[in-house]
Amino acid sequence: MNDETIDLRELVEMIWKGKIVLIVSIVAVMIIAAFLSVFVLEKKYESNATVQITSNTAAEGIVKQYIDSEFTSQVFAEKIKSQTLKNEVNNSDLSVNLDPTTSMISLSYTSGNSEKSRKVLDTLINEQKIEMTNTLQNEFKLLADSYTQESKKLSDEIRDLIKLYNSTVKTNKLPEILILQAMVENQLIVDLTLQQQESLVNVDGELQNDLMQLQARIESKSIEYRKVLDQYQSVMTSIESFRPDPLIKTIIEPTLSKEPSSPNILFSIAIGLVIGTMIGLGIVIIRKYWEETSPKTKKK
Repeated sequence: MNDETIDLRELVEMIWKGKIVLIVSIVAVMIIAAFLSVFVLEKKYESNATVQITSNTAAEGIVKQYIDSEFTSQVFAEKIKSQTLKNEVNNSDLSVNLDPTTSMISLSYTSGNSEKSRKVLDTLINEQKIEMTNTLQNEFKLLADSYTQESKKLSDEIRDLIKLYNSTVKTNKLPEILILQAMVENQLIVDLTLQQQESLVNVDGELQNDLMQLQARIESKSIEYRKVLDQYQSVMTSIESFRPDPLIKTIIEPTLSKEPSSPNILFSIAIGLVIGTMIGLGIVIIRKYWEETSPKTKKK
């Protein structure tokens, strides 16, 4: 315990004797750190923005499913990172943080110019809106094409069934009132009139059953056809009227920084204080060791 006290006292005395070296070292390094921060190191300006992705849309059915799958916080966060490459922007200068509880995305971009930082971040957000909208509209177009093909298929099937139905009526010399009239291209009308229903009831046996089955199949295909047309119209309306603004909300517009975010002069000076202290103590300790191990000192 006594030895430790002596050693501590000697250490304090050693530092006190070398206080001038220690102070000079600290002051010198702090001045160098401040000089580098002010005159040498590149100044960086940071622009910040906050974006929120919502699912508030009046769309329904499959259109809403497509919108909800494309307009999510995760999709936006991942895709906006890829925008940096398209805009020849350094990806390391962009920071994207997603809060899963609020669906808010915090964005920040740093560069050597405050106006450039704000402009780049604003461009990234706007172009991401456009890209996500174009992606969704392309998916809508593919969906509309599939509905078009399906409607043509159903239209052909309905025509074939009506031809078969009418052929059966004519072959068996049944009342011509049973002949079905339909427009398949623009509007489909295949409902039996009251007179046709009464005439069909008067047909006997297996023939009546065949005609009723054909009529049921025609009605079933007609319902499918109308449903596909409604879905097609809904998709086409979405292509023409869809806007991303209600779904992608810029809560905080990209800011214009007046002061550089880096280098931080106070932080640099603090680092200089630590490094200067370490260098000063190192010099004092080495000097003490040099004095104690010097040949002149040993002879004394």
